[in-house]
Amino acid sequence: MIWLIAKKDFLLNLLSVRFIIGFVLCLLVIPFTVIVSVENYQNQVRVFKIEQAKADKEMKESRVWSHVRPTVIQVPEPLSIFSTGIIGDVGNKVKVSFWEYPLFPEGHTLTRDNPSLNAFFSIDFSKVVAILISLLALVFSYDAITREREDGTMKLTFTGQVSRISFLMGKLLGLLLTLLPILLFCYLLACLIIVVNPAISLSVSDWGGLSLLFLTSVIYMMVFLLLGMFISSRVTHSSSSIIISLLCWIWFLFLMPNIATYLAQSISKAPLYDNVQATMRNYDEAFHKEYMEEWPRASQRVNMKYLSYNNCTGDGPEYLELAGGPKETPLFHQQMQIWATPVMLNNADKKWALQRNYLDGLVRQQRLQQAIAWLSPSELFDQTTDALCRTDAGSFLKYMESLRKYRENVITYFKDHKLFESTAYFTAQSLDEFPTQAEIDLGGEEVWKKYDRSNSEFPYLDTSGVPRYVPQPITLSATLGAALGRLCALLGLVIVLLVGTIVSFMKYDVR
Repeated sequence: MIWLIAKKDFLLNLLSVRFIIGFVLCLLVIPFTVIVSVENYQNQVRVFKIEQAKADKEMKESRVWSHVRPTVIQVPEPLSIFSTGIIGDVGNKVKVSFWEYPLFPEGHTLTRDNPSLNAFFSIDFSKVVAILISLLALVFSYDAITREREDGTMKLTFTGQVSRISFLMGKLLGLLLTLLPILLFCYLLACLIIVVNPAISLSVSDWGGLSLLFLTSVIYMMVFLLLGMFISSRVTHSSSSIIISLLCWIWFLFLMPNIATYLAQSISKAPLYDNVQATMRNYDEAFHKEYMEEWPRASQRVNMKYLSYNNCTGDGPEYLELAGGPKETPLFHQQMQIWATPVMLNNADKKWALQRNYLDGLVRQQRLQQAIAWLSPSELFDQTTDALCRTDAGSFLKYMESLRKYRENVITYFKDHKLFESTAYFTAQSLDEFPTQAEIDLGGEEVWKKYDRSNSEFPYLDTSGVPRYVPQPITLSATLGAALGRLCALLGLVIVLLVGTIVSFMKYDVR
């Protein structure tokens, strides 16, 4: 009997105007959305290749170790085609610095011919599915019960051997059979556009994530199907049901997410980064003050009467490159570098404590917003899809934490090879090739040749031994684990609505 009821509803829905309109709407919107997302992803790949080439060239064309600061360019995530998450709100480039820890990336992920078009409203595939499928689910289910009552067929149905549970399950199955082909069509069409594009290649893990994304969409669709059926079981007229259903749809998809953001910002106050930067500048000023106090002591240790340069680029312990000049100059900077390195690294640790406090405030605010947004099934769906596509805030924070660990690896490499203590840190010229100030005072052609050297005369460093950043492989199980909590919440919502619909329909007046 359940199958007969489902088959009857499926055939009626298949020939209805709302099914045709819904199918045509998906046929028009989905390809456009996926094509735009594919174009954005290709832009990200284009930017990645350009920035990576610049970073590689900068590493290869370093003559002193103070210039060797690896730049990490984030590899574009292919699944961002389906859910962009926070990809468009953060940069893609992090330059490793010894002066401070990386907090947020710099650079950009997209390129546009017209920058003013960045303000154009755009949504990704998962957002379109969230809007269209939820709307279609409510449009098909809002009168699932009230229509039968208004037509008088419900009373006739229950005069036979049909139970209310069988009737309700048949209705639900009929709605699933109606909407599942539309949802499946959306995903197949999106996959077809991607497969025929030779510039995009998805791994086995990506296809697994895409399968989980489809499963999540099915669960999300059932939430709104059951919501419409529950509303239909609580009222007696379809006109009342459609109004309540549309109000719920507007509340869950558009109002609740914005309210959650406002409440999170009001309840959990994040510190102002301007105040953090002001304190960090105080640390830097204190460091420079100590640096200048160490200056005369270092000069005395190398018997330098005054500082003299021939060819110098840079202005301190973070970056300095020099060639030629008196021998006392590199000896002086070597002494200053030996003193400054531990102070500089300790200063970075103190600044990171401030940055970490600021970051923790942002994370608390973001987690509170997500917790409040759990009251909306559409927000649950968005958070789940972002996690499955590895474009959520959690994935971003893990990525930044891995970059901070990579920074420690680079510093360890410099310490192990005693580069901070070597004159090679700031000059490619051998210390023996520098003339002393006394030799310069005496003059001579050979002395002036040694004195008048240029940075460009020296070869580039061999930086092949410097640690390279290797992105951490993300398995399908790890991706599922990150989204499992929200996925279970959606399943729990389905169960609650199903039980609520059954209980409500058991008391429904069929007359």
